[in-house]
Amino acid sequence: MFKTSFLFFILDKKQSFFLKLHILLLLTLSINSCKKSVKEEIVKSNTQYSNRVIESIKKQSQNNILVCAHRGFHLYAPENSTKSIKDAIEASINIVEIDIRTTKDSVLVLMHDETIDRTTTGKGKVSDYTYRELLAFNLKINDSITSHKIPKLEDILILSKNRLILNLDLKDVIPLMLYELLKKNQMQHRVFSFIWDKKLMGEMIKMDSLYAVLPLSRNQAEMETNLKSYHSTLQHFDNTSYTSEGMDWALENGVQVFINSLWDIDQSFVKGNNTLIDSLIALKPSIIQTDYPKKLLKYLKDKGLSK
Repeated sequence: MFKTSFLFFILDKKQSFFLKLHILLLLTLSINSCKKSVKEEIVKSNTQYSNRVIESIKKQSQNNILVCAHRGFHLYAPENSTKSIKDAIEASINIVEIDIRTTKDSVLVLMHDETIDRTTTGKGKVSDYTYRELLAFNLKINDSITSHKIPKLEDILILSKNRLILNLDLKDVIPLMLYELLKKNQMQHRVFSFIWDKKLMGEMIKMDSLYAVLPLSRNQAEMETNLKSYHSTLQHFDNTSYTSEGMDWALENGVQVFINSLWDIDQSFVKGNNTLIDSLIALKPSIIQTDYPKKLLKYLKDKGLSK
């Protein structure tokens, strides 16, 4: 209203009504044109930048199966350590899964358990320590103490950028704090997140509808809900949903499937029994998560299912 009134005020009173109307029309068209242009730029930008990680997975897994290292490549390094990420990069692992928690002073760090008892020389909850205090402890591999420290998520984002894809398992995080950190490092559309908590998943998507989540789909109903409500074209199937019928549904709906070979399947595979891993591979998921990523990667390459 103010802009329109001001425009009429500066026009000479003797000017015709039609001239005023013409100018007002031009102004309206110009504003609408600008709005349309801005909207088109947003759409164009989102098309180019949206779901970058999903598009990358889709492209890479077209004729291949990608390998995700569970808690980093921790065969020769502590789980969730900087060394485990470096080892994964050197081994050309496609994806690394890491677990994220928050310290007492709001620093996002890598740690699977609620406490540091199992994986470090310290004891107690992650949330009871500041990050500086956590640096007093060393990470362990089983019972062996190493020189490695608990890493900050930001350092891992910087290390992994353009080298591999991160799967962030969100154990204990404040959504906005995580998103701001990802955005600061231009990684908000370069990672995806496995999230148990549906509320947390909703909050991440509410902040950014393009954020890639990896929900668990255990049956047809969950597959449909995760696709429609959370717009997830990357879904984590389990042993009940990972069937030929489930994979047919995924193919029809453009959904990339993530599946675990952890525990029994991994153990059989390491011992030389390939029956279970072959049954997993037969349905051709997009991603297999394993505790033995280098071994699985070689096995897939030998089958012509990995570059």
